[in-house]
Amino acid sequence: MFLALALALTLQDTLAAARSDTATYRTEALRALVAEAAEVNRRVPAALGGYRAQLESEISIGNRRSERMEMSVQLEQIASTLEWDRTGRYRQTVIGYRSQQLGTSIATLGLFRSGWAVPSLYGNRLALLFGRDTVDAMRRRRPTDPQYAVHPLADDREYYYRFSGGDTVFTMQVDGREIPIVRVDVHLRDDVPARSVVFVGELDLDATRKQLVRMRGYFAVVGGPKPRFDILREARLQGIAFIEAVNAEVDGQFWLPGYQRFEAHATSNTVGESRAIFRIITRYRDRELYPPPPDVAVGTPGDTLRVQPFRLAVESMDSLSRYRGWTSELGAANVDVSAEDFNDVAPDQWNPRGRPRFSLETERFLDVIRTDRVQGVFLGIGGVYRFRDAAPGWALRSAAGYSFNEGTVRGRAIVEHRRGRNLSQLRASRSLDLTNDFRNPYDSGTTTGALFGRDDYDYVDRRSATLLLQRFLGNDWDGLVRLESGYAQDRDMRERWLESPVGLGGAFRRNRPARSGDYWRNVITFEWRPDVALEFLRPGVGTKLIYERGDGELRYQRAEGRFTVRVNRGRLALGTRLDVGAVSPDAPPQQFFELGANQNLPGYDYKQFAGDQAAVLRGQVYRGFGILGAPVRITQRVWLPPIAPGLALNVQAGYVRATTAASRNTVMQLGSTETGHVRSSASLTLRFFGQAVGLGIARPLDYPAGWRWVLELGQRL
Repeated sequence: MFLALALALTLQDTLAAARSDTATYRTEALRALVAEAAEVNRRVPAALGGYRAQLESEISIGNRRSERMEMSVQLEQIASTLEWDRTGRYRQTVIGYRSQQLGTSIATLGLFRSGWAVPSLYGNRLALLFGRDTVDAMRRRRPTDPQYAVHPLADDREYYYRFSGGDTVFTMQVDGREIPIVRVDVHLRDDVPARSVVFVGELDLDATRKQLVRMRGYFAVVGGPKPRFDILREARLQGIAFIEAVNAEVDGQFWLPGYQRFEAHATSNTVGESRAIFRIITRYRDRELYPPPPDVAVGTPGDTLRVQPFRLAVESMDSLSRYRGWTSELGAANVDVSAEDFNDVAPDQWNPRGRPRFSLETERFLDVIRTDRVQGVFLGIGGVYRFRDAAPGWALRSAAGYSFNEGTVRGRAIVEHRRGRNLSQLRASRSLDLTNDFRNPYDSGTTTGALFGRDDYDYVDRRSATLLLQRFLGNDWDGLVRLESGYAQDRDMRERWLESPVGLGGAFRRNRPARSGDYWRNVITFEWRPDVALEFLRPGVGTKLIYERGDGELRYQRAEGRFTVRVNRGRLALGTRLDVGAVSPDAPPQQFFELGANQNLPGYDYKQFAGDQAAVLRGQVYRGFGILGAPVRITQRVWLPPIAPGLALNVQAGYVRATTAASRNTVMQLGSTETGHVRSSASLTLRFFGQAVGLGIARPLDYPAGWRWVLELGQRL
């Protein structure tokens, strides 16, 4: 799906322009600069015959939330060699592979018919994903085959592009020499030939040699006439392919690939600013240069880049499994990158600059449709008006919907301002909030679970008017601090569905009681690396601290902390998470901490324990055996992840207590008990397929009991 999105791209509107130098180039000096660079780029330098290099690539599949938080659900690391010469002959051979995934999936390696690396930025055309399998030269081209983009320095560039910029943006220091770098912005013409594949973004040029140092932007396809505005168009799936290709100077003469990053983003207005992301990051090393091939006469008409037959090659499965030459840990390449990195060169609908823009849009899919035992069926719609250049940083957001079984309207209205690292919002809302504790960072409730007889949440009706102030921290915006202050009103809710409307599952539990009342609510939150979570694969250390206070008819103070560590070291993987919390003993029931099966305490009931103080610790240590590390080929294009067996030790422990008579009375109202002591369990499992499947034994540790067999699908921490 993600690879198809990379080839089915959208084209954004551009300003009309006539075909003339003054319209194509902002200045005559820029025209001369681009012409020189195009002449240099048209042919491979005479002294360069080709090269061989080692490549290390990391593939990540994940999701970016509207809160700038990004997660990975599948990581693959691929070692390969690349051989290329000035005639266009090109071979990429996979020599090593390893992976990790949260659930059962396929290995994306099987989806590539050709290499993903761009061996050079010379020539008139660029191949997307990235080259073309021409072994079967006579076969009909399929829609998913690689396409060719018009190089912004091609001989026919003026039929497709306009150029601006041309200023020196920085100076590189290479081997004691200073190299001024000039940036040229590439835009589309209004009259681009139909069905052309084009590049939009920026070029960095070596101002001395006029060689291309970096390309950064996105690819798009010129389609037919612009479709009319309608709701389906606003809600459609949108895909875009970003690229950053950085060259490195070699032997003081050539600029050859050093780092390449390809990303396919997919989104829909029903999920707001969230995006599905497919990312490939490749680093080149150990490059060996070749002289020109003996069958090539440099400088003659035959000395040109051509399409050459090739297909991505893969070493034997045994060779892939035995590879030990990794230079970085699995997941390390994705730690310091973000989908936000391309915002400044993104197409119009994703770009913070441009004319004011309205779109039908919601922050999350749950704003469009959801089912639960309190509301029944809820349907909604949302819209966002971004002022962009008319009032930079300002936006109006709204969402509204109707719960049919409850007969209630819920929604929100937001006035928002973003400036640099700062975010300010004035929010008014009526929502059905969850009272579950220690949830994973992406758990916002169920969309259709109640239809199938499963609704493991409790709810409170909450109306609020809030001022929110937030600032991102760190060089890479790794952390944030957020302050919320405003009026709130909680109301107890009863369930409208007693069981699934389609007769699946048993009777629903009663919605747990909440105390109704009006209060002034203040919350301060600190987060560092929120993308690090046990539920996902990014390595690192993450922290979240929350202090909340209520004053009025509902009075309480509540503090909560989450500390997460995820580390990969060769065949060893470690993950641990500690959640702790405390609340005023006389707090309303909806603020108490409730633990059970949903908080990873296997063997206990839903919210079996409750109290005003709580802690949950869970962790896993995994050690791979280092065998069967190659993907399993099912068909030509369907490969499973490596069997890659390993041993995992998992431990879970939880503790909750009520410290006063008042808090014990609240625990009784909730229908729970205290743990009395630390409740814990452990499991020992053989894990396969990148830890996605586990088979083993488990038992409680806090009381005598026997071992039991467990089968786990997906990583369970």
